[in-house]
Amino acid sequence: MRAGAKPTKAAARHMTRIAAMRCICCHLLHRQQQSQTEVHHIREGRQERSDMLTLPLCGHDCHRGPSGVHGDKRWLTMLKMGEFDLLSAVLEQLEPA
Repeated sequence: MRAGAKPTKAAARHMTRIAAMRCICCHLLHRQQQSQTEVHHIREGRQERSDMLTLPLCGHDCHRGPSGVHGDKRWLTMLKMGEFDLLSAVLEQLEPA
């Protein structure tokens, strides 16, 4: 889906479910989540943006923070995981719709 395009109903439902989850990095690192969960669109490698390929990340630390996926990615380094590895962990936690 190109940036700015309206998500499909299925994609909107999926992102609502992702936004309701606990931050996957905080969960895996056994950290207390300090800010609200935001939906992060995976852009690892040459992946085209998709509303279905999203991660629940807390806004101030794991998403937009200096150690987050839009920063130096220290949390990913500590976990020894990439964004698609995190997606796998998220999918394991998602309950069937």
